[in-house]
Amino acid sequence: MPKRRSNSDEGVDLFSFMSILACLIGILTLMISVMMQAQQAEQEEKAGKTKEERARAMENLQLKKKIELAEKEKEKKEQQIIKEKKSVAALQHLKDQTIALSLKLENLEKAADPEQSDTALQKLIENMIKEIAALKAEQPPLDKRLKELQAELKSRKEAPKPKASVKIRPRGFGQKGARNLFFVECNSTGVVLFTKGVPGKPISTNAIPTNEVFNDYLEKVKKTNDSMVLFLVRKSGKLAYDWAAGIAETKYRVGHGKLPMPNDGKIDLSAFK
Repeated sequence: MPKRRSNSDEGVDLFSFMSILACLIGILTLMISVMMQAQQAEQEEKAGKTKEERARAMENLQLKKKIELAEKEKEKKEQQIIKEKKSVAALQHLKDQTIALSLKLENLEKAADPEQSDTALQKLIENMIKEIAALKAEQPPLDKRLKELQAELKSRKEAPKPKASVKIRPRGFGQKGARNLFFVECNSTGVVLFTKGVPGKPISTNAIPTNEVFNDYLEKVKKTNDSMVLFLVRKSGKLAYDWAAGIAETKYRVGHGKLPMPNDGKIDLSAFK
């Protein structure tokens, strides 16, 4: 028969079980505490990184705003410089026109017919208004071209060498042609009229049809016996040539010729003196 366990043996077993259980509970508590501390440390580390990243993001945002403000200020200054340049050019042109208008008025005051004087004055004012409008329309492309040329010049390592002068020579012996030649240079910005071998003030392309100086020049050619206009055309002067030659042919019916220029050097007409 199996032996019956006494009460003292049962008390010992219960005590051992409780001890083991207490040990297990202690170990589990320790493990849970360690895991919680590890998670808390990890969260704190992540939170620290997030704060640092946010601080860097705010700093970058502020820098971007400062850069945008600086770029806007730079663009504003550039626009102001362009406007000032235009204002100076327009003012100078108006001064020139004022002088020309004063001379015209002096001539008109000497005229015998008041009605004729009023008509001529009205026409002069209308032409001046058209020419000013043409100059305003042409100004932005000229500014752009100027910036391109300045950028090209700055990018070159060496200073550009000056172009060789272009010497225009008379016809050979026995060749037919007009005896009295009038020279007009055609370039990228317009035309330049030569008087006794000396170039005058440039006339912009858009102002060619209404410019009084150009029209007076062609009128002089028309009144000169055995004469013609020789257009000295630069590589970039085709548009100016088309305008000028068209007016010379259709409006004044004067003879004209075309001579392409090999480069952009100074035009030398000393051989015709």
